[in-house]
Amino acid sequence: MPRRSPAPSLLLPLLLSAPLLGQDSELPLGLNLPTADHLQGWQPAIRFTHRFAEPARGNSKDFYGLDGGNFAGLGFDLGIAAVPGLNAQVYRTSDGKTVVLALQEQLLDRPHVRLAIRGERFDETIKRATYTFGTVGVTGAALQLPAEFVAGPVTFSLVPTWLSRTTTQDRALFTAGAGLRWRIVEGQSILAEYYPRPARLDSTAYEQGFALGYRFQTKGHRFTLLATNVQGTTAHQVLGGDSAGGPRSPGQWALGFNLVRIF
Repeated sequence: MPRRSPAPSLLLPLLLSAPLLGQDSELPLGLNLPTADHLQGWQPAIRFTHRFAEPARGNSKDFYGLDGGNFAGLGFDLGIAAVPGLNAQVYRTSDGKTVVLALQEQLLDRPHVRLAIRGERFDETIKRATYTFGTVGVTGAALQLPAEFVAGPVTFSLVPTWLSRTTTQDRALFTAGAGLRWRIVEGQSILAEYYPRPARLDSTAYEQGFALGYRFQTKGHRFTLLATNVQGTTAHQVLGGDSAGGPRSPGQWALGFNLVRIF
């Protein structure tokens, strides 16, 4: 009898694995909200965030806010190959000297729907004190479910979030941020995010939050320039609605940027 060729038995696993091999590895970060992306294997990435504290104010007197102070953050993300879809993160930002430790797992990855779950602990490592705008030096946790719905070049996202506490209130909060990403051409995208004011906050004292951005990406770099009326970058700072007095009025937006390097 002629020997049977092993080619078909080898070809089938390769065909089945092709979609996985073709998937892009991506840091799960929009503007401030997490996305349903993930870093594959043991791939590392570094994120750098920068938010100017001074509003742009629509004039060049203070160079559109660049002459004022700023809040910078530095983080390290790592894919965990032992558990497909799992990423770990450590992030530290200068506002409140906040340290975030997080794990995120991608639960679903379909052509039009993606879902992940993210849990994090945040510690404001400055001395605990209470001011008129709230308490600083707090510790807490956040649980988020980034969900994405893809329609061609447009991705809509919803991020239901549970926070163990906020700046002004030591009790749990359930809220949700929303986002949109529009890939205008290959490697360039427009992003927008919305951070609702929690219903328990006084609507006459606190504003809704937003961020708008433009992203340019290469194989290993992601540079995002953004304008936002929120000063923070972590879940409790952005979605709590009351961090540092809450979002500014819409006309008092400030500039910022994110820089990501995927290795």
